[in-house]
Amino acid sequence: MLLRSLRVGFFLMVRYVRHGSSWASLLIITIMFLTFLNVIVVRGVLVGLPVGASISYEKEYSGNVLITPLPDQRHIDRTKLVESTLASIEGYRTHSARYLASAVIRANYERPQKETRLPDQVGTAVVGIDPLLEEEVTGLRELVVEGTYLTEHDETGVLLGSQLLEQYAGETPEAGGTPDTTGSLENVVPGSEVRITIGDVVGTYTVLGIVEGKVGENSRRIYMNGERLRKILGGSIDKKDEIAIDLLPSTSVDGYVAKLNASGIGEYAIVQSAQDSQGQFLDDITQTFDLLGTGIGLIGIVVAAITVFIMVFIVALNRQKQIGILKGIGINRLAIESSYVFLSILYALVGISLGLLVLYFMITPYITAHPIDFPFADGVLVAPWNDTFVRSLILIVTTLFAGYIPARMIVQKNTINAILGR
Repeated sequence: MLLRSLRVGFFLMVRYVRHGSSWASLLIITIMFLTFLNVIVVRGVLVGLPVGASISYEKEYSGNVLITPLPDQRHIDRTKLVESTLASIEGYRTHSARYLASAVIRANYERPQKETRLPDQVGTAVVGIDPLLEEEVTGLRELVVEGTYLTEHDETGVLLGSQLLEQYAGETPEAGGTPDTTGSLENVVPGSEVRITIGDVVGTYTVLGIVEGKVGENSRRIYMNGERLRKILGGSIDKKDEIAIDLLPSTSVDGYVAKLNASGIGEYAIVQSAQDSQGQFLDDITQTFDLLGTGIGLIGIVVAAITVFIMVFIVALNRQKQIGILKGIGINRLAIESSYVFLSILYALVGISLGLLVLYFMITPYITAHPIDFPFADGVLVAPWNDTFVRSLILIVTTLFAGYIPARMIVQKNTINAILGR
């Protein structure tokens, strides 16, 4: 009996589609299509913002694995042993070991200083790198937006982060500020000379290039040859401060980190995956944006459900005479109600199918090729198949009830009154 009623309901639904208003059907399908994109794309872009920031952090700064000093240590202890162990573990590709130090950089030091103006200087971090290895791990050369890249032979050349410069950061030290911690440098371009103070050592350097990336650390640092910085610090070659490791594509990052710790490296330094080294901040942002995107999507679903309810109610109301006749000739209520449920599901399926085609064959490939340019990240679209399936199912179920309720309201009317249009 149930199966027969459903078959009759499906037959009636086909008749409604063939003889009903094509404009009304197109309207509802369009609403379902836009609702689907609202539910998936808006949430995907919001979540994609912190995800893009995480990708940029790994690509431009930390590599797949980042090694830093223990909390009670200034440097990574026994760096030679650590570096030799890295290559011995399966999955290793290359790494970049860095020296870090505090510095004050000063520009325009030859011009007369007014009493009301602070010296044109900024406090920041200076990083000593092997230029070739750093390029392999983080692609630093690609982040040079002006000038040229650093080479292993540049003893007096440096790269400056863009946020140290007025033309990028858009601010200068003001009188009454702290000259060695805030502000930016004026009129500094590739070829300019700057004076850098590292500890008690003061040196004059030529700006080779300007580094600009999505990661804040890169844009606020000075880069120089690692050997040069080591000599200035007077430290041991076995005392480095950061090691960024790049792994082969098929390597499990967590597995590699576990093997490193098992080898005893954890006794000398903190070994973390790129994800773990970012801390909890980006994870919290991701969860917040996920909730926000879900909330916006739910509003869209409710609006779509109300629209479908109204449209089906109007259709059923205009057909109440036919519904009364169907009931009069013996068609049961379940068959009539199911016809409108099938109609609603059809609209949802067509709208969602169009949405899937646009999402995975147009929007996703486009954003992958042209990420959304946010100041601190290249925004991506996060729309995994399993999440899309669940949200599509919720939309279909919601539409089902939105079509069933008005149909039931009309079908429950007295048969004689329905036929007479009362």
